[in-house]
Amino acid sequence: MTIWSSTRQTSSQHENNGNGRSRIGSLWIKLMSSIGWYPKGMPEEEKWLILKLDLSILIFGCLSFFTKYLDQQSITNAYVSGMKEELGMYGDQLNYITATFWASYCTFMIPACYFLTHYPANRVLPALEIGWGLSTFGLAWAKNVETLYAMRFFTGLFECCSFTGTIYVIGSWYKPGEIGRRVALFFIASPLGTMFAGYLQAAAYTNLNQVHGLAGWRWLFIVDAIITLAISAFGFFVFPDVPTRKKPRFITSEEHALARKRIEGLVAPPQLQLSRDIFKRVFSRWHWYLFVLQWTLMDQNFLPGSQPFSLYLKAKSDIYSVVQINTIPTIVTAVSIVVALLCGVIADKTGRFWLPAIAVTFPVLVGMILLVAWDVGESGRLAGFILTGFEAACSPLTMGWASVVMAGDAEERAVVTASMNAIGQAITAGTQVVQFPASGAPNFRGGFISVLATTVAQLGTVLAILFLSHREGKHKQNHGDVSSEPEVVVVDRELDKTLEAGR
Repeated sequence: MTIWSSTRQTSSQHENNGNGRSRIGSLWIKLMSSIGWYPKGMPEEEKWLILKLDLSILIFGCLSFFTKYLDQQSITNAYVSGMKEELGMYGDQLNYITATFWASYCTFMIPACYFLTHYPANRVLPALEIGWGLSTFGLAWAKNVETLYAMRFFTGLFECCSFTGTIYVIGSWYKPGEIGRRVALFFIASPLGTMFAGYLQAAAYTNLNQVHGLAGWRWLFIVDAIITLAISAFGFFVFPDVPTRKKPRFITSEEHALARKRIEGLVAPPQLQLSRDIFKRVFSRWHWYLFVLQWTLMDQNFLPGSQPFSLYLKAKSDIYSVVQINTIPTIVTAVSIVVALLCGVIADKTGRFWLPAIAVTFPVLVGMILLVAWDVGESGRLAGFILTGFEAACSPLTMGWASVVMAGDAEERAVVTASMNAIGQAITAGTQVVQFPASGAPNFRGGFISVLATTVAQLGTVLAILFLSHREGKHKQNHGDVSSEPEVVVVDRELDKTLEAGR
């Protein structure tokens, strides 16, 4: 909060009231400018505004997304750390519990995002986080599998629009050329949550097991819930609504006016309700079909490095200890974090979301080939699982690309991004039961083959989106559309020259 003090004070006010705070903020802005976080030539007052937006939107957004994946991953960590044995779980019940979560999550996602257009996002999202924090707490006291099903259903319900809701807010405050790196930064909170869950479960198993008569896996859910509820309370104070509504408490009226002016003509303002022709607009354009397809393929390609990796290690308990089973998958997470952030910066710098999206697909292909081959030794199989971590970059790249392509229609952007997440996750909820059944560990050959196929298909979808967004950008430029600004519609000028030469 200290950096959020107004930068429009007089020099004497700076000396008497905020000089230290202003100096910290100035140093931070200089540091971030030196690494290219702010575009060259951006006025100082605009940098201060962006700094405040980053601190409010990204800090809560990242922490919220962190707890979302912390709570999601914990069910797997608990399963491999004693929950299976204590509750008498058998067969593919873990898969069915996961499917219950995703069924709830996907069913309520689009209605929840519609609800978000009617009510302040800075109230809705933190309130929903309280809900999933309480349902996570309920898992700690489960006495049977039925309780797990019920609690995961409610967790899915309350988490349903945390991702798309935050993306919607990011897309409402920033210029399109600023979105890629921020979506990437927001996204890496999910692998961080996954990674932290592994270390937290290892610590709970080692240090809290049987404290007050509770198993270590139960303590994991208790600690998760405490973290989640604390962060949700924080969100009520710092997270903003969209700029067309009430002014956030941490910026001045002048800065609020600047925030609205800087995106005018570049980003369509979010509406308070969906218009009657929204579905006609959505389904008459290519955006919905290809971005939903791309997201669905990406969700399939995520799978091997998550729950299947943990089940693989669990099946080899003669080689790996409980602590190793919880911590080795965090290597995939570390790869995800580095690659996702790097790709987000490249996308913003070049305006070419497709370039890093294609680049990261090839390591995933190599990883899947290793897993399909299988007889590559223990180190080869571990490498195969770890290489799937490169797929993580496709999530922020795809969502950032969609936000930029649809910058001119906020209603379409809300529906399409919600559909991407809902449909992709709904399909994954069903396919993961068939592809990676817990009873099939350690070799999920059918699942590995199918993911190899969807990874190849992902390359084709990226190229199709590139071609159509390029053609759409040229059409808008030729017709003088305001959304044809270079920052809004990704137009690869070198590709344009190549295509012209080919004609």
